[in-house]
Formats: sequence, structure tokens, C-alpha cells
Amino acid sequence: MAILSTGPINNSAVSGIRPTQEVTIKIENQDSVNFSTLMIEGYILNGSRTSYVLESFSVAPNQVITKNYFANFDAYSFVFTTGGVAASQTEISVWGKNAAGELVTAHRLVSSELLGAGAESGPLSINRIFVANFDSNDVSVIDGSTNEVIVSIPVGINPAGVGVNPLTNRIYVGNLNSDDVSVIDGLTDTVIATVPTGDGASSIGVNTATNAIYVANFNDSTVSVINGLTNTVIATIIPVGGLSLPTGIGVNSLTNRIYVANFNFDVVTVIDGATNTVITQIPVGVNPFRIGVNLQTNRIYVSNFTGNSVSVIDGVTNTVIATVPVGTTPGEVGINLSTNAIYVANRDTDNVSIISGLTNTVLATIPVGNNPNGVGVNPITNRIYVTNQDDNNVSVIDGVTQTTITTIPVGARPFAVGVNP
Repeated sequence: MAILSTGPINNSAVSGIRPTQEVTIKIENQDSVNFSTLMIEGYILNGSRTSYVLESFSVAPNQVITKNYFANFDAYSFVFTTGGVAASQTEISVWGKNAAGELVTAHRLVSSELLGAGAESGPLSINRIFVANFDSNDVSVIDGSTNEVIVSIPVGINPAGVGVNPLTNRIYVGNLNSDDVSVIDGLTDTVIATVPTGDGASSIGVNTATNAIYVANFNDSTVSVINGLTNTVIATIIPVGGLSLPTGIGVNSLTNRIYVANFNFDVVTVIDGATNTVITQIPVGVNPFRIGVNLQTNRIYVSNFTGNSVSVIDGVTNTVIATVPVGTTPGEVGINLSTNAIYVANRDTDNVSIISGLTNTVLATIPVGNNPNGVGVNPITNRIYVTNQDDNNVSVIDGVTQTTITTIPVGARPFAVGVNP
């Protein structure tokens, strides 16, 4: 794996017109046999660093991919994370273009000019998996390259949800029975703040574009909004009146929409992240439990705990476009942005259903451990991590072969999992 960056690119206006209006990125996999993966992050630099591009995909052998992005800003930057067998054979170039489509010479960069180095010189948090152990009140941190637990971090009482912001290297753990969120620094693997929330903090969703963290408070049927910069609650949202029991949260950072599974009312509440207000409710299956969001396709996947199915929501129309039967009592939902595969842990059938995001059908069912619940995906390495509550371990699935390749012992009753790729 390698992390490359353009560095800050100054695009100040000349005679009232910014030189670059659009950025073209060329990706070339020079390996004739192996795939690579690429994550592209784009940022507006306007006094603060604001995410506006987040995209992951696979690059086939000998494939050349072109991406075009709007760039009419005073300053911007791009970060590229390459992975897979052919990572070292993947070349990237960045080309600024003016309004006429002509190249802006000063805004042209090729692979040899991009800043960065291999994973060994990147942040220590890269390829880390964070497992919330409900009964031992701690988080196991797994090194994704060695499949070993490198540290256990004490948190609050009964941790039941994990959210990760890879841009700030912060991990957020919802503690169900201490009614708070533990904030972990991914560099030092220590708790740097504890944020009081509502009653029964559980599932957590992170908006990487706004650095807002959304916490489902199971017992008081509210959502707490935490400012990721100050680690304080800035808003409390009531998703649905009455005892709705919010159990899951998903966030689309590109549309600034937040999706809340209301277990008792069989609906998903949609929140506008700009105003922190409820804009609609979508009927789904029986007892919606957890939510996964595909940023690229704007599809939202909801596991229906008692309905033994997954509802697929179109984020544009806010309607259910498909209902996919899975195993018994489905738990968390993991999305692989690189492959458009959706992974659902089935608690009472001890397996994982793999759904095609293209066809909305189950492609395969993979046996795992006893009572699986949590699912985390690393789209760069194509590894999927499933918590087995009754076995106190994590199954690691290879996304290429769709088989379990190892099992990692963790704490007591591992419930939820988050991945920092």
C-alpha cells in the first residue's frame, strides 16, 4: 500500500478567473496479471480542509481509468491510497484543465512528482480494525497486515457501536450502559475524550466531510450530534416520536444525509446533516437494526432483524427499491466500495450473506463463527471482518475468494467493528 498526495495546489483567480476549472486524473495499472485498488480523496482548501471527493474502486490488469472532478476553487488537494497486489505497478497523474479544456501546465503532476511513500511511513493507524467487546468493556485493535491484536483499549460500559473517521484518525465507540462515547486517537491507541450523550449510546455514524459524529441513543430514542473538533454534543435530534428505539445509523458524506433505523416503528428516518432536522421516514422491513451506505451508488442497506431481509433504499428518491432475503436475524451491514459487495452477518444462522450491489441478489453465503453480529470492510485490502459474539473472536474473509482465511481471538462478546483503511 502507498499513500500519495498532490499537496496543496494554489488556484487563485487571475483577472477574475481561476486557472483550473476541472481536474482530470489518469490511473494506469501496468501489471498484466494482478488487480490494484485505489481510494481517491479530494479536499477544498478554503481556510479549512473540506472533503468533496471520496471514491474507491478496483483497477484491472492493464486497465487505464480516467476520472474528472470539478476544481473551480481557490485551492485544493488530492490524496491517493493504492493497494492490492499491483499497488506498486499503479501509476497516477493529475492534470488541471481550464474552461476550454486546455491543460494548465502549473497544475500537472505525474506519479514521480506526487508526495508520499509506502505504508511503512504512513500513519500507524492504517489498516487497523477496531472491535468493541461488549462484555469486557474494551476495544481490541487488530493489525490488518498481521491479523494480530496489538492492544486492548478500556472504554465505557458495554460498547455496542464503532465509527471511524479515517481523515482525522479518530475512532468513536458508543457505550450502551454508560451513556457516552469514547474517543480514541488512532495514532496512540488511547482514549482522549469521553463525551456524554443520550441514554443508551450504541450505533455510530461519521460524516467525514463535516467531521460530525452521529450517535443512536437506544433507550431515549434520540440521536446525539458530536462535533469531531471539540468533542462536544452540538445537537440532539428526535428521529421519531415515542419509543422508536434507534438501533443503527448510516451516513452519506457526499449528500450529507443521515439514516436512522427505528427498531420499534419499522421505518428509517432520514436526517438533513446541514440542518439536523428530519426530512422524511421510509417504511422498511420488520425491526430494522443496522445500516450500511454505499457513497458511490447512493444506496442504503438496512438489515431487518426480525424480517430476515435487507431493504435497499435509493438515496435519491428515498424509496425501497428491493428487499433481499438473507439469513436469520441479520446484524450489521458492511459495504465494500471497491467491489460493490454488501456483507450481512446473520446471527442465528452463523453465516454471512454477500449481496451484489448491482443485482440486489445474494451471491454467496459464508459460514463463520457462533452468533456473528459486527461487520467491517477494508476496501483497499478487500478484507472483511466479522465479530462472532459467542466465540469471542473475529472471522477474516478474503473478498476475492469469499472464504474465511483466519480467526482472531479478541475480548468478551465482540459486538461491533470499525475499520480504518
